Amino acid sequence: MGLDPDSDRRRYPAELSGGQRQRVGLARALAANPPLMLMDEPFGAIDPITRARLQDEFLRLHHELRKTVIFVTHDIDEAIKMGDRIAILRDGGVLAQYDTPDGILGNPADEFVERFVGPDRALKRLALRTLGELELRPLDGVPADAPRLPVDASQRTAISVLIGAHADRLVVTRDGGEELGVVTRDDLVT
Repeated sequence: MGLDPDSDRRRYPAELSGGQRQRVGLARALAANPPLMLMDEPFGAIDPITRARLQDEFLRLHHELRKTVIFVTHDIDEAIKMGDRIAILRDGGVLAQYDTPDGILGNPADEFVERFVGPDRALKRLALRTLGELELRPLDGVPADAPRLPVDASQRTAISVLIGAHADRLVVTRDGGEELGVVTRDDLVT
């Protein structure tokens, strides 16, 4: 959970920061091994770097433990990253849309949901897809200094890398560095 086992275990809860207390609460909830977990803004008071690391670790544990988790958040990016299904509620708890992250981003039920997910929903949707889901082009004629990304990188990350490198294509690799093929900017935006 990102706590120092040597120093933090000797501290009382009141001596921990709000984010540290949240991490302890999350660890205790997981240790109890309940069949269902309700998590209300579990990463809300944590700095962005620790938050991303804990989200990734929680997702890894979730895939391993296969718990049913109801995760409450006001952060649509967190909901997209963490959820298999998302329920967007209007004021008063009225259900606006219940669907997969891809379904909500690709087909918002109405203007309220469209505004809620934001104008960059197409980019958010690319975060759900990996380079491995694309048909790769042959490696012919690719410059040696072309950017490289692993096959499990998101298509959103690929667009960001291409823009940052001022490149129009990148090499997709396997974990060991084996080159699998090429993805162009056009492949990512069509």
